[in-house]
Amino acid sequence: MSSAAASSSLPRGLQLAGRGLQIALASPEVRRAYLRLAVVLVILAVVLTALLGGLLWWLVPVSGDMSWTTWLGRWALRIGGGLLALVAAPMLSFFVVSIGLPFLADGVFMAGMRATDPALAARLERPAELGFVAATVGSIRRAVYFLGVTAVLFGLTLVPFVGPLLGPPLQLWYAARTFTWELLDPYFERTGQTYAQQQTVVRAHRATLAGFGLPWVAVMALPFVGPLLFGLAQAAVATVVADELEAATAR
Repeated sequence: MSSAAASSSLPRGLQLAGRGLQIALASPEVRRAYLRLAVVLVILAVVLTALLGGLLWWLVPVSGDMSWTTWLGRWALRIGGGLLALVAAPMLSFFVVSIGLPFLADGVFMAGMRATDPALAARLERPAELGFVAATVGSIRRAVYFLGVTAVLFGLTLVPFVGPLLGPPLQLWYAARTFTWELLDPYFERTGQTYAQQQTVVRAHRATLAGFGLPWVAVMALPFVGPLLFGLAQAAVATVVADELEAATAR
C-alpha cells in the first residue's frame, strides 16, 4: 500500500471539510464567486428531486385494499427511495453544471485555492489543459456510473425491511466520495489528469474523499437549502488539494 493510501482516512476528510469551510467563509472572493452557482443549482435540484420522487411513487403504488404487510412494505419503499432521491438529485445537478457550465465551478474553486494556498493557486493559474472534450467525457462517465450505482442501491431498497435500512446509508457513502471527486474536477482538468489517472488518485484517497464529502452531501440533500451551499463546498475542496493530494505527491 502506498503512503498516500495509508494516510487516507475518514476523520482526516471530516477535518479537511471543517477547515475548508472556515477558509471559504472568511474569503470575500469566495463569497462573491459562489453566489453565481446558487440559483442554477437550486432549480436543477428541485426539478430532479420532483422527477425522481414522482417516478418512484408511480412505480410503487399504494391502495386501500392491500394487506397491512404489503401496505407497510410499499410505504417503506417510498420513504427509502425518497431518501435516495434527495441524496442523488443534488449530485446529478452538479454533474449537469460541470458538463454545461464548467466555468462556474472553476471560478469558485480557484477563489478557494487562492484563499487556501496562494502559491499553489498561482501554479494552477497556468493549467496543463485536459481539454474540453476529455473533461466533459469524464464528467459524463462519472454521472453514468453514479446513476448505475444508484439504480443498484435502489434495487436493494426493494428487499423487504432490510433494504430500506441499508440502501440510504450506502448511497450516502458512495455519493460522498463521488461528490468530492466531482468537486476536484477543476483541479484534475488544470493538472491535465486523464480519467484513468483520476481513478487512481480517488482510489488512493477514497476514505479521505468520502470523509470530506459526507457532511456536504448530508446537508445538500436538504431540499432548497442544500444546493445553495455547493459553492462553499467547491471552494472548501481546495484544502483536499493542498493538504492531501499535493502533500501526498510531495512525499
